[in-house]
Amino acid sequence: MQAPDPIETIMARLMPPALSEECQFEIETLIDDLAGPENVVGISWLTRCVIGGGIAAAIGALCAVIPMINDAPQPQLAVTSPSGFSLVSESDRIESVTDEGWQEGADGSAMHAVRLRTIGEDNVRDEESGMVVLITEPREEILLMPISAF
Repeated sequence: MQAPDPIETIMARLMPPALSEECQFEIETLIDDLAGPENVVGISWLTRCVIGGGIAAAIGALCAVIPMINDAPQPQLAVTSPSGFSLVSESDRIESVTDEGWQEGADGSAMHAVRLRTIGEDNVRDEESGMVVLITEPREEILLMPISAF
């Protein structure tokens, strides 16, 4: 086995030479210039709670308002098609709301996505037999709301 001194000299030859102090100072100055001015932007936990609460309140208000719009009495429609069917009533209702988190919009902006599972219902009457048929159309929609503050 070799003595430790020759191994240290071999390892020392593998290491690159150190930069001069002047060169190191120039590189640090260049990095500081590229980084720009120091702006300390800190968001406290209270601000985060208020922002999160605001988003939750907006989603809650959205969930509360949409069913009230759909529960409003709708006038009876009597639209007769050439095939002998008439539309009696139609309604849309939200079955579930899921938070999808943040997504990037088409223009690159940050958007908050909410997935809505909705059911569209149409009551159609056959003019010949008088029979009323309920037609349901389930669909999923994604509601994108722009985020203006982080």
